[in-house]
Amino acid sequence: MVLASIIALSICGLQMIQLLKPIPAGNSPYTRWLSIDPFSFLPIIFFILLPLIASIPAGTLLKNDVDSGLFAKVKLQSPLQRVMWSYIGIAFLTGFAIITLALLLNLAFYFTVLPNIKPDNLLNSNILLINQNTMLVSLYYAHPLLHAAISILFASTWAGLFSVFVTVTAIWIKNAFVAMSLGLVAQIVVLMLNSFIKLPNSVSYSPADFLHEMSPTVNVNLAVTSIVTLLMLIYCIVFSQIGVKHLVP
Repeated sequence: MVLASIIALSICGLQMIQLLKPIPAGNSPYTRWLSIDPFSFLPIIFFILLPLIASIPAGTLLKNDVDSGLFAKVKLQSPLQRVMWSYIGIAFLTGFAIITLALLLNLAFYFTVLPNIKPDNLLNSNILLINQNTMLVSLYYAHPLLHAAISILFASTWAGLFSVFVTVTAIWIKNAFVAMSLGLVAQIVVLMLNSFIKLPNSVSYSPADFLHEMSPTVNVNLAVTSIVTLLMLIYCIVFSQIGVKHLVP
């Protein structure tokens, strides 16, 4: 948990250094915080590494306990399904909490140094926030804080799902480092596929793109994002059940 927090907060902290440079008038936390910042490469790094950061605290906890024999003792005390869902719950909540904390602190910091003013599509045209690269654009301009909160909630939910993805997949992986990196590997593979197998209008199906409040380089779409999220959820549920059968002696 500590290592994941250090990595996440370090990236968020480095992104804040941009405030050492003059920032044009009219900017606000809603145009400069990590999830929307179009002027730094650090948000891209953060969201690519998000699966790894989320998985560090508890993504391989189940695998470690299975390998050490502790899981065999725990399942003697409770039904196997309950034990399995306890591990999944811990994995999800720790991944969710790490990313929530990092993004909330980053956004809160900008409220201490920049004025709390609503974004304007003309005044803030330099960030080029439009329907193609941002979901729910009308909500962003009408209620930017709510839009930011939804963005944090969505990114954190995906962080939890990535941690669960590692939990339910890692029990088949022998190498601990490879097991820990499963989410990151999946992220990179999908990111590469997204470059070669394109959807109409170049809409991205990579979490590394659509988890930003404003996608930095490609188009995003609510329907595609919802489908990918549903597929990830289905994978986690199905493999949790397969994992239960796999762990039955």
